[in-house]
Amino acid sequence: MPIAQYLEGAGVSGRTVAPEKLPDLTVTIPTPPGWQPYPGTQFEPGTRVIAKGDTYPIAMLMVFELTGQFDPAEAIKHGDDDARLSENFKELNASQDNWRGMPSAMVEGTYDLNGQRMQTYNRIVIATGAPPANQRYLVQLTVTSFADEAQKYGKDIEAILAGFTVAPKK
Repeated sequence: MPIAQYLEGAGVSGRTVAPEKLPDLTVTIPTPPGWQPYPGTQFEPGTRVIAKGDTYPIAMLMVFELTGQFDPAEAIKHGDDDARLSENFKELNASQDNWRGMPSAMVEGTYDLNGQRMQTYNRIVIATGAPPANQRYLVQLTVTSFADEAQKYGKDIEAILAGFTVAPKK
């Protein structure tokens, strides 16, 4: 069951928030040399997308402000389900371990999209903003490339993953 469906079933709603507009949480990704913002009307307002070129590789960062009570540890068990539902998904790596002290699910794998083999990295983090509000957020980073180009762009992708930041503002 995808995490969005799980949260909806638990009575939790979410709204997209641009990362730079968060009052109590810092959420960023670096932009490697040669990458630039990727405009697209197909993305939710507030979604941040960067790409190297006109298609792939691409990195997408989304933040959802969550309203409602839920168990983050239970919700995160569903964090990889969307990826696993992709056509011919083959898992390369996965983790349900906390990430920087926050509940998180990460999956890497390959799948088919419009006749192309793709490679993806997806991490979902359930973060809590600074006190006193302690607002909960779902933060999702997805980096996708053509599978046969994943090694070629590996350093850029690793830089994005290493520089991905989710932290309460002090």
